[in-house]
Amino acid sequence: MKTKCCLNYFTIADFEREERWLNEMSRRGWNFVSTNGLIYRFEAGQAGEYLYKIELPDESRAGGNAECERFLAECGLEVVWHFKDWIYLRRRAADGPIETADNTRAQLSLINRASGYAADILCRLLSVFAVLSVVSLAVAALLPEGAAVGEFLRGFGTSVAVTGIVALAVIFTPLVRHLHRRVEALMRDITIHDGQRVPAYTKRNILHMCW
Repeated sequence: MKTKCCLNYFTIADFEREERWLNEMSRRGWNFVSTNGLIYRFEAGQAGEYLYKIELPDESRAGGNAECERFLAECGLEVVWHFKDWIYLRRRAADGPIETADNTRAQLSLINRASGYAADILCRLLSVFAVLSVVSLAVAALLPEGAAVGEFLRGFGTSVAVTGIVALAVIFTPLVRHLHRRVEALMRDITIHDGQRVPAYTKRNILHMCW
């Protein structure tokens, strides 16, 4: 079977755009097979044969276990691929669109989980930067003044700290602000269409993380 690979990159906040791209590739006759987050592999097939959806299951359904996949199969969805905590689903277009009972609230829930996922990655990276910086500077402080190794460690520790701050400012701040805008738009949509308020815990969790 004919296959091809495409180079593309989507942030955590871009899962909806990634989903649209996979469906566009399907309409061109290329069925998604796998990804490592940067390289996407496709197989040639019938144009528009499948519809794709990307989900980030909550903790009670995460991990791609058999029970979760049986539930998805009952809904007519096939698990195509797992990447980290995300799952890539598809169903035949002939079986109808992939829908949820309340699409706006489903999107809000998904973005809420994506926000938590982004915050978790941010905390882990900052922890690594902080440990490397503190250990390097602490060891350098114990060495004799002017020692070459000490100077190197001081420079290394300072560079790591600066890199962490730059990574936060350049990469993660725009990402969480994008999530913030999406949440605000969805909350307005819910208020306009059904007049119901979004639960306070959802607002607090997302908006606190996104400033």
